[in-house]
Order: sequence, then structure tokens, then C-alpha cells
Amino acid sequence: MQSHKLTNVFGTSRDVPETYVERKGVDERFLNDITRDKHLVIHGSSKQGKTCLRKHHLNEEDYIVVQCTRETTKSKLYEMLLKKAGIQCEIGNTKTVTGGCTLHVKFGGEAKVPLVAKATTEAGGEYERQTTQSAETKEFEIDPEDSNDITRILKNANFLKYIVIEDFHYLDEDVQMSFAVDLKVFHENSKLIFIVVGVWLEASRLTLYNGDLSGRLAIINVDRWDEEDLLKVISVGEPLLKIAFPDAVQKAIVNGCQSNVGLLQEIVYRICEKYEVWQTQETIQDIGTVDDVDIMLKAVSEEQASRYRNFLSRFAEGLGQTQLEIYKWVLYAVVNSTPYELRRGVSPNFLFQKVKVVHPSKTLQQMNIIQALERIQKVQFKHKLQPLVLDYSNGELLVVDVNFIVFLQTHTKEDLLEYVGLEVSAAG
Repeated sequence: MQSHKLTNVFGTSRDVPETYVERKGVDERFLNDITRDKHLVIHGSSKQGKTCLRKHHLNEEDYIVVQCTRETTKSKLYEMLLKKAGIQCEIGNTKTVTGGCTLHVKFGGEAKVPLVAKATTEAGGEYERQTTQSAETKEFEIDPEDSNDITRILKNANFLKYIVIEDFHYLDEDVQMSFAVDLKVFHENSKLIFIVVGVWLEASRLTLYNGDLSGRLAIINVDRWDEEDLLKVISVGEPLLKIAFPDAVQKAIVNGCQSNVGLLQEIVYRICEKYEVWQTQETIQDIGTVDDVDIMLKAVSEEQASRYRNFLSRFAEGLGQTQLEIYKWVLYAVVNSTPYELRRGVSPNFLFQKVKVVHPSKTLQQMNIIQALERIQKVQFKHKLQPLVLDYSNGELLVVDVNFIVFLQTHTKEDLLEYVGLEVSAAG
């Protein structure tokens, strides 16, 4: 019998785990949409299988990956894209219309050059025709922010792979909006297919940035994990390691992971680690207790506690000093919401009703809450809070980092509000 390593079966890693579970409405849709000549948008909360979906169904040689960061500008994004496509790029000496620097690009291609040898043979005096391969180098000076230039270069290079834009949500909102406009150019002027991957729950986010993308995007939400799918992840892994989790433990794991497969994988991995299950056992071994699940959840929370404390204090500062200190009070409402509400989304009115009874100012209006929510990405971008914790999608505030919910559950409201900078008495 083949032996399997724990790291390949459970846990979060760079590779697709052996416990990958295909889901109806996600995997089937991906396989269908990837052939429709549309750009793909894969979105959902953190650690819900966005990258695994792509890796599971596509061969590595079929795509290139451009990794976004907070510092990625549009010109840098396209420069990285060209380099990943095998095109040499250097900053040019001239300026573009917008004042940036041009990009000098160079790439080679094999061109067949016929060589005709007039060699008369003794047999019949016929000619022999031969061909050889000759390297052809092409050079261009382009504007790295012009999608038409990028399209032209990739066409000339005969580039046909899928282009994956990972962590699209890290880009500044202005860059996201500009790229959304460019996606239409790529769709209309080339056969290029972009796969945009990001942490958010709003299906229409890119079409909100550019309405012309309607009908040109295939959108896949990977966020939904049913209890049956999560239990299947555990059941697929058990025979690979020759282990068995009691039903009560499986139920506790599923309930504790807040419908997040990444957290489930981590909890199961840690339980296996506790019982020293590093690879396939010689005989089937029963492992795990409900108490183990609680202990592992608290351990995950504690390991990231400093990051979440920093998030609460920095997010509370908002975009600057204001009289209403609205972002502090948005966090007050978050702290006083249930895990279910935070996963499924809470409306501005819901938040306003929670806040108005304790806010020191009587001038607070629901519009103040809405305006603050619309700038949530800007606040997190300004304070370099990554990965994203909160998102405002479809008119609702949601937590897109499930470990933050575990952190909230394992700390008192008084402590949480102290990190925010509110009086302990505000815990309600």
C-alpha cells in the first residue's frame, strides 16, 4: 500500500492537498468557463481554495502567475506580466504621455528561413530544397501602462498561455479600476484570457469598475463550503493516513472552522500532529477529542493574536482624525456581532442600530456608517493591513478572514474594545 505524508494530506501548503474535494457549482463551472473565451474572476474569503481550484484543473505549463502586492502599480503589473511571458524588459530613457518611463522590450523567436541549394545530381539534375532554423529578435519601445501596447507585444511573441493575476485585492483601488478597463481591451483585441483571483465576496466587483465587462467575464465564487463537502475532506484523508476521527470530533471540527476549508485543514493537521501521525499508519488508529478541537482553535487564534490586535488598533484610526471616530464604532459593532452575522454579512442599518445607542454624539447618521464602509479597502490599504480582514460587498460588511472570527470568539469583548481604543463600559 502506498504511504502518504501528513503534509500532503492535510494542512495548508503551496501544493494541492490530496484531500482536495471537487464541489458542484465550483469545479464544474471552472471547467466549463475556462473554455468560453471569457476572462475568469475567482473570488471568495481567504483560504477557501481559490488557488487550489486553478492548480487542480490546469497544468503548470498552461499559465503564468503574476503576484500582486501593495506596491504593485499598473506599469509594474504589466512589466511583471511581460517578464513572466519570457520577454526581456528594461526601463527606457524616454517618457510616456502620462509622464512615466517607457519600457524597452526584446524577445526572440524562431523563424524558418529557406535555403535552396542548386545541386545538380547525376541521376536527374534535380534541385534539393532544405530549411533551417534562424533566430529572429524583435525589439520595441512601449508605454507599460498602455494595454494596447501590451497586447501587441504578446501577440508578436505568440503568447497563448492563461494569465493568472493573484491577490488582485492587494492593488490600490485606482489600479483595480484601471485594470478593469483594460480587460475589455484585452478581450476585444486578442485571444488572451486573464484569471483574476481576489479576496472579496461581491460577484459584480469588476463590472462595477467597468460596466463594459458585462458578458465578458465568467465569475466563480469559491466561498461556499457545505457541511457535506467539509466532512468529505476529512473522510477522504482518513484512509490515506489510516486514521479515524469519531463522529463527534468531525462535527466539532466542521462547526469550529466557520465554513472555511483552510481552517479545517489546519485543525485536522494539528490533531494528527498531536497524536504523532506523520504518515500512513500500519493499522487504523482512532484519534482526536472534542477538547482537542477547542485547544487547536485557541492555538491558531493565539498565534495570530498580535496581527489582529494590530488590525483593531490601526483600522480604528481610519483615514485620519475625525470627530465621530466612525471606524472605532464600526469595530464596536463587529465585536458585538455573532460569527454567523459576520460570515453572512451585516447591513449598514444593522450596524447603525448597534452603534447609535452607545455613540457619544447624537449627530451620528446611518449615512456616516455607509460612507465609512465604502472606504474600508482604502483604510486597510493605507495601514498595510494584509491579508484583508473586512470587506464591504453587496451592501453588507463581512469578515473575509475566518481566523479573525476565531480570535474574536477567544477574547473578551472588554479586551477587544480596549485594543480598538474604546471605553470598556462600551462593551454593552
